Amino acid sequence: MSVHYSGFFIMNRLSGKVMLITDGQSSLGAATAKLAAKEGAIVVCTGKYVEKMAAIISTIIETGGIATAFKHDVRSVLSWRKVLAETIKKYGKIDILVNNAGISSPKIILDLSVKDWEKIQEIDLNSLTYGLKEVIPLMIKNNGGSIINVSSLQGLVGLSDSNPYVAAKDVIRSLSLDAAFEYAEHNIRVNSICPGTIETPLIETTFPTISPYYKKSVQFPYLGKSEDIANGIIYLACDEASFVTGAELVINGDRVAL
Repeated sequence: MSVHYSGFFIMNRLSGKVMLITDGQSSLGAATAKLAAKEGAIVVCTGKYVEKMAAIISTIIETGGIATAFKHDVRSVLSWRKVLAETIKKYGKIDILVNNAGISSPKIILDLSVKDWEKIQEIDLNSLTYGLKEVIPLMIKNNGGSIINVSSLQGLVGLSDSNPYVAAKDVIRSLSLDAAFEYAEHNIRVNSICPGTIETPLIETTFPTISPYYKKSVQFPYLGKSEDIANGIIYLACDEASFVTGAELVINGDRVAL
């Protein structure tokens, strides 16, 4: 049974669950927040620039949802602790964590400076590890939870001109598997999402250029959208996936089928 809230239907798959999404101002973060709110989740978006998330939060609230945004430097353990404390104070718990923060690297290993690698490690890997270390104890107290880590198709099949990025995304998959095994007894599910090339504002301007290369590896006539990935995140977050942990959900059209 669905409940209607001025403008959209809430299907209640995430009713009453508190979902924290890092990098909430990104295309994927925003799409996930809106879909989660439609499913009844209480949405907490975090990011470096709170003002960039204002429109997302307003849209959710105006259509009957519950949402807030917190300033968050995912590279800082103290910032993680502050955001989580504020979330617990406001909503009493955290049921779902979406580790969405990350950056890419266009450089291959020989071109990579120490600072380049440190930045990738800080944002792609350290932030995820800090999130796991700080959120898992809260979920243990709450008798369970769902963690979704955003990896990449490149963590599975590689990318010839971006080895450091591929390495980071592969580590995310491995960490997800380790955490899934270690905390299953506490009813904490940990899964990773592996998106392929997704249509974003940046990609939209370059797609005519990259289209010939894209067509070499996929048959689909179009790139995926953020909502395609967000739908996978919603599935892994909800009770329909209550027996799914340690999974690597690939959403990429048909690239890995080749």
